[in-house]
Amino acid sequence: MLRAQIQVTDNQGVARSYDGNGALFVAFEEHFDISIMEMGENPRMTHVYWLGYEAARRQNQHDGLDFKQWLDAGHNVEFEVDENPLDEQATPSS
Repeated sequence: MLRAQIQVTDNQGVARSYDGNGALFVAFEEHFDISIMEMGENPRMTHVYWLGYEAARRQNQHDGLDFKQWLDAGHNVEFEVDENPLDEQATPSS
């Protein structure tokens, strides 16, 4: 399972962190009609900022703005993929 940390900083310097999760990634795939895994091969700033916006929107922390308005308001997004999201290595089962 893919996991990611998303940090959104507003134009006042207030930073909020969000966990990227399955529902967010499915919404990404539906919105852009590409696999979230393809984002790693050809990252676009639109993808990163949309994930930040959508994570904030899902927590009702987007100030009621649509995506373009939110971008114009000066938000910054940092996105970091968790390469090893499991606390332990998976154990194969038969």
